[in-house]
Parts: sequence; structure tokens; C-alpha cells
Amino acid sequence: MPKTIKEIAGETGVSITTVRLVIGGNAEKYRISPKTRKLVEDYIALHGYVLHHAARSLKLKRTDTVGFVVPDLGNPFFAHLMAAMERLCRSRNLVLLSASTNDDPDLENRTIDNFLARGVDGLIIAPCQRPAHKQLLGRKPRLAVVMVDRDYDQDRFPAVSSDNVGSSLALTRRLLGEVEHPVDFLCAYTSLPSISDRISGFSAAMGEFGWTNWRDHVHAADEDSVESGRMLIRRLLNGRGALPRAFITSSLLVLEGAVQEVKSVAGSIPDDLLIGTFDDHAMLDFLPNRVYSVRQDESRLAALAFASIEEQMNGGGAEPRRETVECRIVRRN
Repeated sequence: MPKTIKEIAGETGVSITTVRLVIGGNAEKYRISPKTRKLVEDYIALHGYVLHHAARSLKLKRTDTVGFVVPDLGNPFFAHLMAAMERLCRSRNLVLLSASTNDDPDLENRTIDNFLARGVDGLIIAPCQRPAHKQLLGRKPRLAVVMVDRDYDQDRFPAVSSDNVGSSLALTRRLLGEVEHPVDFLCAYTSLPSISDRISGFSAAMGEFGWTNWRDHVHAADEDSVESGRMLIRRLLNGRGALPRAFITSSLLVLEGAVQEVKSVAGSIPDDLLIGTFDDHAMLDFLPNRVYSVRQDESRLAALAFASIEEQMNGGGAEPRRETVECRIVRRN
């Protein structure tokens, strides 16, 4: 069983302060003899040691914890983002606490309050509403905060997000370059900055190809779900009397529902159906169709968000700078 600093000191016959200095890498600075240093290090190598986090937290007035608030950890994008963030926190001996909000503003507020009550040193939030400065900073004025994925154009906190306008523009151009008819965009939560940016990119590309009625080809649902994808295809079918020949979905969940409904109506997925989607997954390889997907760089997003959090936790200011990460278009079949 790992030993505490007090136990190490008692069993090696040196002072608690000496053990702390050796563990902290300050033995040479404070002229601790090589013999004593080796004694402590050999003991720790054999038995290990456990940090008394409660006592350390009281002394340093920090908990070494970071809260991660996202809409849905079942979403592959947020799951990958969390995994990358967890690795970064672990490398700095920080603990990442994560929670899902289901894009519910009330649940998001309660989740943030719970994390603040637990004394987290930082918060990384993919918000479903404009951030409330008073809520975040009222209890802990020096709380480290960064917004990720969704930039509400606020002027208080740093924000890190993907290039949703540019990637949507590139994705829509790819599809329109292969067909002689308009492309439909199936999306959810149009009030979110990420989705409104994707619609901006879609509309720009449609305009370039002469489709000025792009609004007629944007179809929105109230939630990001498989059922929303099915519902949007049914709505299109009822309105036009035919299935779409090319469409883009704002998420893999919407795509899953859309493909299910197309197969249900047509009996199979038409070979000539052209598909575009945001976010990428290896399962897309099993579709027989030409598929273009937007692969976001979760590792880069996590690295930038973590760098901002770490800088703030170490005393730096929370400048409201915005950082945008490029995406990559993946082509299949």
C-alpha cells in the first residue's frame, strides 16, 4: 500500500519537510545530501506514496480538479474530446470531472452549480446558452473558464471551436460539385453557434452554385437525435413526394435517423444517394454510398482549451481570445 509523506518520514528517519522537498524535486536547491535523497527516493520506489489531497487543497486553496460540461457524452465528438482532455489532465496530475446536460439550460445551470460547490479550479463548457458571467464567477472570481465547441460571441471568456463556417462551405461545395440539383441540409438546434455557422457555410456554397433559394433546403429539428433525422426525412417526403437525392446532416445522430428512414421508405438505401455529414466515424465505411464527412480535430481542440485553463489556474488572465481549429473533409466510396 502506498505511504503518506508522514509515514515515509517516520520510517526513513528524516523530517516531513525533507520528504516533501525530495518529492517536489527541490533536494538540490535546499542542499539535501545525496545520501538522504537516495534514501527517500529508494523508499518511495519500493512502497510508493499517496498525496493527502484534502490537506493540500486547504493549504493551496485549490482542488486540482477541472469540470467538463458537455451536452452528451454519448456523442462521439464529445466522447473523443473528453478522452483527449482526460489525458491532458492526467499528465498534470489533475482530475477531470465530466457531466452531460442534454442541451437543457436548467440542467446546465445545476451542473455548473454542483461543480462550483465542489470547488473545481476550472470549467471547460460546451454551453447550450449564452454563458452567465455572474453564475460562473460569483463564488470564485479567479475561476479558470474556457468555452469549447460553441462560441456565443461573448466578450468575457476564452473560446475554442472548430471552423464550422469553412468546413460547411467546403463540404457543401463537394456535394454540389457532383450533382446538378440542390442539396438539403438536415440539422438540429439552429440557435447554437456551431449550427448557425454551418448553415452560413451551407448558404454561401449554395449561392455560389446559383441556388439562391437555399432556405427552402434547410430543415431543422428541435433536438439532436436519431428520431429527429427520421422525422426530417418524413417531412421532406411529405412535402415533395420524393426522397432527397443528396443531403448533409449536422451530426451523426441525425444521419443515423435519416438513413434509417430512407431505408424504411425505399426498402434499401439508393446507391446514387449522396451523403454529407458533420463528424466522422469508421462505421460510415459500411454505407454503400459516396459519403463526405467533416472530421473535427478533437486533440487540437482539447490542447488549446487545456492550455487556456492551465494558464488561468497558474495565475494568468482569462483574456476573451478566440481560437479556431481547422477541420478535414473525409471522402468515402
